[in-house]
Amino acid sequence: MSATDQLNSVALSAAHLEGAMRTVAQLPMHARDNPMAQALALQAYAEHAGLVDDALASAALHARISALAKWTAAHDPERQSTAEAVMEAAARFGLTEEADGIGFEPDRFQELVLFIEELPW
Repeated sequence: MSATDQLNSVALSAAHLEGAMRTVAQLPMHARDNPMAQALALQAYAEHAGLVDDALASAALHARISALAKWTAAHDPERQSTAEAVMEAAARFGLTEEADGIGFEPDRFQELVLFIEELPW
């Protein structure tokens, strides 16, 4: 099983991603861009959230929030998509190997975001 397949095997919710993003945002300013500090904080969050195999879960959380940041910067810099739809899509859409590392296939991810925005919930 590839590393990407392992990351995709972790079941996460939009709430998990939101919690992970809050966890990273609450790090001291000097630690926010430090991958090791992020990894340790996300592992503690995964354990606290009750995610099975907190090491793999924290890696999956990190990969998904990083992929989301890359996609948003390149494809939705004005934040025109609803936050709820983007988070739901990020929790469900499969990670892939992109030219710049692990990420979301941009066009298909956008399609899912637009679909979720149209759901009547």
